[in-house]
Amino acid sequence: MADINYPPIGNKVIAKVIGNKGDCTIGMKPGDEFELSTHKCGEFCGLFYKNIQGWVQTLQFGGTFPVGPDPDVQVWDCPNPMNRIQVELRRVKE
Repeated sequence: MADINYPPIGNKVIAKVIGNKGDCTIGMKPGDEFELSTHKCGEFCGLFYKNIQGWVQTLQFGGTFPVGPDPDVQVWDCPNPMNRIQVELRRVKE
């Protein structure tokens, strides 16, 4: 397997599973964390990533979400209505 290099662009974005209703079809559970970016979706669910990818980029490149008390945090629900996983996206400024 080739060495993969993810360039450090913008802010780090961490997705943390904070809740669930049912069992995630790929096994994500509360407490799991994933680093996400324009280049990196790693072991995160592709279906869920497709729905939040634009917001990952927004946080990565310094944008904000128009509602909520903390511009560095967003909470999203999985699009699977049978097994909803809730994820907190957090911008980590380094």
